Amino acid sequence: MTETRNENNKTVTVLGIGKAGTKIAEILSTFPEAEWIKVAAADTDSSVIEASTLKNMFPVGIEWTHGMGCGGEVIKGERAFAHFSKKQIETFFEGSSLLIIVGGLGGGTATGGASVLARIAKKMKIPAVFIVTTPFSFEGHSKRMISEHGIKALVQDADVVLPIPNDILYSTLKSDTPADDAFKKANSEIARAIVGVAEIIRGKNLLSADFSDLKSALNKRKSFCGIGLGSASSADGPNRCITACERLLESPLLGGVDKIRNADVLFITVCGGQDMNIGEMKQALEVIHRHCTEKTKMIVGASNDPAYGDLMQITLLAIYYDLTVEKQSAGTFGPNMPKEYPLEIVGSDKPPVQGDLPLMQVSKGIFTNTSKNIISGQDLDIPTFQRMGIHIDKGK
Repeated sequence: MTETRNENNKTVTVLGIGKAGTKIAEILSTFPEAEWIKVAAADTDSSVIEASTLKNMFPVGIEWTHGMGCGGEVIKGERAFAHFSKKQIETFFEGSSLLIIVGGLGGGTATGGASVLARIAKKMKIPAVFIVTTPFSFEGHSKRMISEHGIKALVQDADVVLPIPNDILYSTLKSDTPADDAFKKANSEIARAIVGVAEIIRGKNLLSADFSDLKSALNKRKSFCGIGLGSASSADGPNRCITACERLLESPLLGGVDKIRNADVLFITVCGGQDMNIGEMKQALEVIHRHCTEKTKMIVGASNDPAYGDLMQITLLAIYYDLTVEKQSAGTFGPNMPKEYPLEIVGSDKPPVQGDLPLMQVSKGIFTNTSKNIISGQDLDIPTFQRMGIHIDKGK
C-alpha cells in the first residue's frame, strides 16, 4: 500500500491482531479515504496469514505455535508478541503519531498480544488507542472472563481502550440476519470507525478536536463506549447529511439512540470532501444534539479532504461512565461481591478506597461441619476477634 502523509506530517498506524483484527484491517485497507493510514496485521495462525490480502502481514510466534494459532491460550499470545517478530513490529511503528490496535478479545492471540503492544507503544512514547470487541454472551462464561482479564491487563499501559461488546449487534440487527452477514457488517463498521478515530489527530481545518480531548474525556473514569457511524454521498439523494445521520443512529455498534441519550461524552468527527459546507455540518450536529441531554459533553472535530470525494462521514463515540463504580467505592467483599466489575478504561492517579469487610458476628465458616478443636473450653475454629468479642476499629 502506498503510504501518504497528511498536511501536518502526522502518521496513523493501524495494526489488526488475531483473526478478527486481520479481517478488519483488510477492509480498512480498501478505503480510498484511508490511504494515508499505515495498515498491517499480525497473527499466530498460518492459515490466516496465507489467506490475507494485506501487504504488511506479520507472522508472530509461528515457531511457538507451529502455525496453529494459540488455541485460546493467552500466555501463548503474550509470548508470541513479546519474543517473536517484536523488532519488526517496532520498526513498523516508528514515526507514528498515533497507533490504533484492533482485535477481538476472548481468545489467545489478541488477548495476550494487546498488553504487549501497549507496553511497546508506551516504551516508544507513541499514543495508542485500542479498539477491542468482547465476546457474545452465548460464547460462554470462560471467554467472557478471558476478555475481562485481558482488558484489565491492557489498561495498565494503554492510553485509551474502547471496548465494544459484540452483544450490541443485537440492538439493531434482525434476529434472522445471517451470522456471516452480521460479522461482515460489524467488521466494516469498525473499519470505518477507525478512520473516524484516526481523523482525530489530523489538522482540523474546520472544527478543532484532538487526541488529548479524547484522552481527557476518558481519563480517571471507568467507561464504556458505543461507536456510531453514518456516511452518505450524492448518490444517496439530495440531502446526504440527513441520510448520514439516519445511518449513524442505526449503526449496529452504537446500540441504539439511547446510547446517545445516556452518554456522558460524545466525541464526534465530521469528514467530507471539498464540497462539504458549514450548513451540512451544522445540520448534522443539530440532529445529534436533539438526542442528547443537558449533561452530555460534546467534543466535535471536522475537516475536509479531497480523498472523500462527495462522501460525507460522521463518526460518533458515545462514552458513558459506569456510576456503579462510585456507588461501590466503599467496597463489597465475600459472598455478596459482584460477579463482574466494570472495566477501567484508563488508569487513575487516585489511591484505591479500601472497603469494610462484611465480618459475621459468630461463624465457623468452612469449619462448621468439621470436628471441634476445643482447648481450655474455647472453640479455636471461631476467629479470635469474634470469640473474644473484640471491637473492630473501622477508623470512622
